[in-house]
Amino acid sequence: MDALVTSSHRTTSMPRPVRTQKNKPQARTETTKAKILDAAQSLFAELGFENTQLDQVAARAGCSRGAIYAHYVSKEDLFLELMEHRVHTKFAAVCKKIEDEPDLRKRPGIFKRWVAAQVCDPSWGTLTLEFKLYAVRRPELSEKLLKLYNSLFNVSASNLVEMLFGKSLSRARRTGVERRLAVMGGALSALVLESHFRPELLPANHLQKMAEELFEALIHP
Repeated sequence: MDALVTSSHRTTSMPRPVRTQKNKPQARTETTKAKILDAAQSLFAELGFENTQLDQVAARAGCSRGAIYAHYVSKEDLFLELMEHRVHTKFAAVCKKIEDEPDLRKRPGIFKRWVAAQVCDPSWGTLTLEFKLYAVRRPELSEKLLKLYNSLFNVSASNLVEMLFGKSLSRARRTGVERRLAVMGGALSALVLESHFRPELLPANHLQKMAEELFEALIHP
């Protein structure tokens, strides 16, 4: 995830005031990127990843195609940043909530409810699955996606397994949890996919319960 780098300088002279206001070119750049990400998110959700064209993103963002390429080398690069921004924001928030819970027994339940809520997102669950399948046959893209997933596990000072179950797990049990987390990701992707093909068996209002049951079966120390 994004790294926050800070620096400090010790001096005997009067401290200089810290400039927090962004210059106009920087502010315009960030505004343009925000518009591009918002447009991409809505179009990806409406049309899917493969059916969305960068010309459409540019038109909806109110900028040129060249402006998109000034920030992103490809549609895949744009999607990965969108995914990182969206998932990082939500994941960081739930990690903070987990770490703030002093009772280790309650922590898995917090994460379970968050996971189930992501699965039940009517657009993002399908879109993420589509992109994962798209990346499977593209080794370079698969590597980038894997790095993004791995970075999520280090979003806080301690990793996800430690946050959920504490630091007392043996290496073998820790590895077992990590493997089951990976399996759970695949199982939840399958749940999303099957819910589209068999909506009468897996209606939207049952997805959360199914996701929670999968979590409870797989995620334990």
